[in-house]
Amino acid sequence: MPAKKFHYHLLAGLLFFLMLMAIYAPGAAAQTSKSVQAYRFGNEQVPSVAGHAYASKETVSQLIEERRQREKQMPARDYSREIIVKWQKSSDSVSKEALLKKCAAEKIHEKGDLSLLRVKDREKAIAELKRSGRVEYAEPNYPLHMMYVPNDPLFFDQWALHTINAPGAWDKLAPNQEPVIVAVVDTGIDFYHEDLQGRISLDGAWDFVLNDSYPLDLDGHGTEVAGVIAAATGNATGIAGTAGRQNVQILPLRVFNLLGQADTYLVSQAITHAVDCGAQVINLSLGGPQYSQAVADAVDYAWERGVVVVAAAGNEGGPVSYPAALPHVIAVAASDEGDGVAYFSNHGPEIMVAAPGVDVLSTDAFYPEYTVVSGTSIAAPFVSAAAAIIKSQLPGAGPDQVAEIIQKGAVDIGPPGKDDYAGYGRLDLDLVAAQLAGAGTPGGGGGSGGIDMEPGQILQIDFNLPVKIDGNTSSHFHLLTAGGAELPCTLYFVGEVNTGETGGYTTFWLKPRDALAAGQTYTLRVDAGLTAISGQKLAETYITIIKIVPGT
Repeated sequence: MPAKKFHYHLLAGLLFFLMLMAIYAPGAAAQTSKSVQAYRFGNEQVPSVAGHAYASKETVSQLIEERRQREKQMPARDYSREIIVKWQKSSDSVSKEALLKKCAAEKIHEKGDLSLLRVKDREKAIAELKRSGRVEYAEPNYPLHMMYVPNDPLFFDQWALHTINAPGAWDKLAPNQEPVIVAVVDTGIDFYHEDLQGRISLDGAWDFVLNDSYPLDLDGHGTEVAGVIAAATGNATGIAGTAGRQNVQILPLRVFNLLGQADTYLVSQAITHAVDCGAQVINLSLGGPQYSQAVADAVDYAWERGVVVVAAAGNEGGPVSYPAALPHVIAVAASDEGDGVAYFSNHGPEIMVAAPGVDVLSTDAFYPEYTVVSGTSIAAPFVSAAAAIIKSQLPGAGPDQVAEIIQKGAVDIGPPGKDDYAGYGRLDLDLVAAQLAGAGTPGGGGGSGGIDMEPGQILQIDFNLPVKIDGNTSSHFHLLTAGGAELPCTLYFVGEVNTGETGGYTTFWLKPRDALAAGQTYTLRVDAGLTAISGQKLAETYITIIKIVPGT
């Protein structure tokens, strides 16, 4: 029996990636939200944020100090005495109160069937609650921390955006009319930052620490995360956000107190609140080592309603932290400028993708207004921005579909195939955008063995079997001019890896170094000998003609 031929399916995608950021005309001043009313502040008529009046940037320090003093008056938290309880729906208020009295439990907060309790003896109270048969679960309220690493002094160079090819992606996408809401569950936001104007959603903004609708950033971490996602682009000010020109709005939800403490109860509440307020993406640049059923339930609540949840993997160099380790969460590792995984980045099978997380320039809540930061905290928002971009083009895309597009838009930077450190690879926003802008649409009119492509498309090559990846794989692929000269190209491995295999891709992207010319023909040659994981080899050299036609 003759050996089966190694079949190919050639699709037209983008042929080159634009390397220069588009020059955008400065936009008009952002419109004030309809929910913002006018308030008197001294003798000046001024806008307000969530009902809090301010006159200018100069008043921020006063507001921050007032809120710090207010928070300092709050009693210190003793997490060793706090538990989260989810009650059975059949539990009536009388029996619940009797049980709380028996457990010597004091109610701190309650929403729906979920209660936060303070008890004298945590273990005894949990055991008593479980024995009662009136609770679905009872667990400690675990403290969480920001995924933050100290950084070097400020430098004005956004290497991260160029590494993930964000400028090329921006050129491929049509601006969306309806905003995509990204909830940043963090330390709040600097409402007054020059580069976040017009990028903040006030509808649903909440401070879960001070329990009001004014989540002003008293730390800076949340503002740094927000800047990576959605700093205004093309406004001749400061930095560009990863979302570029897309209409992406940040919903700030503050869960960290002045000491940098948050807990699983507040985070679970914030996730649910974000979903109920219309967020399409939730960024969690936080975590801890313990599993929480309350947070897992909140993540499931988001996933079931089509909301994408992105979380930082953690910075201890150990196992992936929670909530990143949960199902239905996109876990993000940190990469550096050399396209290596950062030494501090946590690792494990839960990692889906890596993104820049070392010396990344972003917005700061304090002076100076821009700073350089590191950590998986700052890597996660790049992926949240990618998810928001996908939602801007495919509003109906579910979390799994969004994750698949991000996965296929990752460039392998580790061992061939998915690994525990970089997952499927480092995020490439241009590869993500190419999938949204028509990559994978069959070229028409090319004739037998040929395809037509526009200058602004890439070359995508799909195999019917997973290909064995080694150091010689790239040498099988060649892009030639009509005269036979070989063009410099980069081959990206972006396909799915078969579970249990040492490597294996079914999809490749071929990126020429220079733009291909309209009206010219080129040849793709894949040399015989390319091997599938099954051992089958491409018996004959595969050749197809590519004709570059003017774009429509």
